[in-house]
Amino acid sequence: MPTVTVDRQELTVTNLDKVFWPEEGYTKADIMNYYVRVWPLLAPHLRDRPLSLARYPDGITGEYFYQKDCPETPDFVETVEIPSADRVIRYSMANNLPTVIWAVNLGAIEFHPWLSTRYDLERPTYAVFDLDPMPPATYADAVRVAQAIKTLTDRLGLALYPKLSGATGLHLYLPIAPRYTFRQTATFVKRLGEAVIAAMPELATNVRRVSERAGKVYLDHLQNLRGKTIASVYSLRPLPGAPVSLPVTWEELPTTNPPDFLLPKALARLEKVGDLFADLLHLRQELPPELLV
Repeated sequence: MPTVTVDRQELTVTNLDKVFWPEEGYTKADIMNYYVRVWPLLAPHLRDRPLSLARYPDGITGEYFYQKDCPETPDFVETVEIPSADRVIRYSMANNLPTVIWAVNLGAIEFHPWLSTRYDLERPTYAVFDLDPMPPATYADAVRVAQAIKTLTDRLGLALYPKLSGATGLHLYLPIAPRYTFRQTATFVKRLGEAVIAAMPELATNVRRVSERAGKVYLDHLQNLRGKTIASVYSLRPLPGAPVSLPVTWEELPTTNPPDFLLPKALARLEKVGDLFADLLHLRQELPPELLV
């Protein structure tokens, strides 16, 4: 089997010419090349965070599964053991580029990191607003809801950072000091979501029943609970065109269009703008206590 050398680490790889995006012709080698190119930006956002790997061994049109437990890994893959309800799960962490290439060789397309790090698993460093427009609601509707949430966080003196999910919606990240529980951050996101829903009930909802969300933007505060993950910034998404989950500025958000963030354009953009999520790596904001209960 062929081998490649990544950061002085030799890896065995297989089926590099296997097509993962049939319409575009993107192969496993193309996925590896993408992650090699974005690694300088991606690395600090994955470091020391337990991962769920979204694996598509037969490409985006085949069967897929999410892998948390990695009982067997090469020596260069750092892991952390986390007790669950009935067992201990051995999570991988992408603390080096060879780990990413190893995961892609297994068919991984997406990387879903925890909202906390290995150093304090019970205290997240982000609160996340997951905005999912349910047809006939559109991406533009998600943008309107995002702007309403930003109005609230601005009033609270909190910085909020948007990224395209890579699908039809948006993810809004609020970096926080790692002193709050997952339950508290989920409550905070729920409280702000409820305020937005009260202001625009025709556009936003947090109703769990899928059949009752049609035509509205779903605000999923439960994405903030322990063990929940969300597609990482700069992660490829297993959808037609090979979209990327990319940060944008608030100024440009109203004019964004998800098809503008497919693989080739995404790489060109990143070379131009760099890491718009860099502030998340050091900003540690405090949440108002009255919104945590």
